[in-house]
Amino acid sequence: MRHDTRRHIAFFNFPAVGHVNPTIGVVGELVKRGYRVTCTATEHFAPIVKAAGAEPVGYDSVFGDFYRAPLTAEENAGDGIRCLNEALALVEQTAPFYERNRPDVIVHDFMAWGARFFAARNGIPLIRTYPVFGANEHFSIREKFPVAELNDPRIIEAVRKLATVLPQFGLPADPMGFLSHIEKRALVFLPREFQYAGKTFDERFVFTGPCIAERPYQGTWQPASADRPVLLISLGTSARGWPEFFRMAIEAFGDSEWDVLITVGDHTDPSDLGPLPANVDVRRYAPQLDVLGHARLFITHGGMNSAMESLYNGVPMVVVPQSNDQRATALRVAELGLGHHLAKEDVTVRSLREAAARTSGDASVTDRVRALRERMRSVDGPVVAADAVETYLAELG
Repeated sequence: MRHDTRRHIAFFNFPAVGHVNPTIGVVGELVKRGYRVTCTATEHFAPIVKAAGAEPVGYDSVFGDFYRAPLTAEENAGDGIRCLNEALALVEQTAPFYERNRPDVIVHDFMAWGARFFAARNGIPLIRTYPVFGANEHFSIREKFPVAELNDPRIIEAVRKLATVLPQFGLPADPMGFLSHIEKRALVFLPREFQYAGKTFDERFVFTGPCIAERPYQGTWQPASADRPVLLISLGTSARGWPEFFRMAIEAFGDSEWDVLITVGDHTDPSDLGPLPANVDVRRYAPQLDVLGHARLFITHGGMNSAMESLYNGVPMVVVPQSNDQRATALRVAELGLGHHLAKEDVTVRSLREAAARTSGDASVTDRVRALRERMRSVDGPVVAADAVETYLAELG
C-alpha cells in the first residue's frame, strides 16, 4: 500500500496504563510507515509516546498522572461524571494544537469522549479502539456488566450533564444514543475468539489481537531460581484499597514450591506487608512482560491488558476481578477454560492456594492456553491495526 507521509494521524488516549499501552505498538508501526503521528498524553505517558517516535500533545488530566480505579461503590457511580469532565478537559486543552495541526483521522479510545466532541465540531473522521471487549448491537459491557444502577443519582447527573454538553459540539442531545453509537471502523485489541459474541461483529470491527510493544524503559527481570516455578501476583496499576489481599497471598504461597513475585502499585507500601518469606519478592512495579516470559501462573485482577499479555505468553490465570469489566474478563477466561475465576468475596488464604493448584495442575487448561498463545503469536497485531488505519484513510480519499 502507498504510504502518504503528508497525512496526520492523531491518537486521543484515555489516560490509563491498560488503555495507552495497547496503542503504542500501532503508533510505532504507523511512524515507521512515515506518517505524522501525535498522541494526547499526560506527563506520565509522554516519554512512552516519544519512545514510539510520535509527538505527545500534553494536557492535565482530571485523573492526575493516570486513571486509578474507583475505591467505593459511590466512586464507581461517579465515574461517569469524572469521564465527562476528563473529556471536556481534553478538548479544551488540546483543541488549539489540533486546530492548527488538523488530523486526517483521529484514532480514539472508546472512553476518550473528548475525541468525539472535537471531531464532531471539526468534521474529522474517527476510528475507535477497544483495549477491552468490543461493543456492537449484540454485546456491550455497559449493558451486560453495568457499573451502577441507572437510577443512581450520580448516574442521572452524569446523563443530564452529557445531554447539555453534546449540542455544544453539534451532536444530538441524546446521551444514550451517544453511548451506544458505533463507529464505521474500530480496532479491537483482542483475538476474535476471546470476544463475547465474537461472530456477530462485522467488517466495521478489526480484531487485531494484542498489540504488544517492547518496553525497554521498564528494565528486565530474571527469576531467583531456574528450578522453581514462578508465580506472578498483581492487581494492576490502578488498584487500591485492598492490602489484605497481598497479606493473604503472602501467607498462601510463602515457603511453598513457588518463587513468588507480587507487585502492589502505588497504593500499598511493600514495607507494610511485614517480614517476607525467602521465596516471596514484593515490589511496587516490575516489567510484567519480562516476568510473564518466565511465569507458570498469573493471579491477576483481570485487566484486559494483563489478560492478553498472560495469554500471549502462554500463562494460565486465576482472575480475581475488582470491577465490572474485569469480572467480564474473569468469566470469559473461565468459560474458555484458560484459567479460573475467584470472586473477591471468596478470597481466603485457602481459596487462593486451591485455585492456584487447580489451575496450574490442569493439563487441559495448559493445552488451551498454549494453543491460543500460538494463534495470537501468528498475527502481528500492530501491522494488522496499521493496515486497517491505512485502508480507512484510503477509503476517505
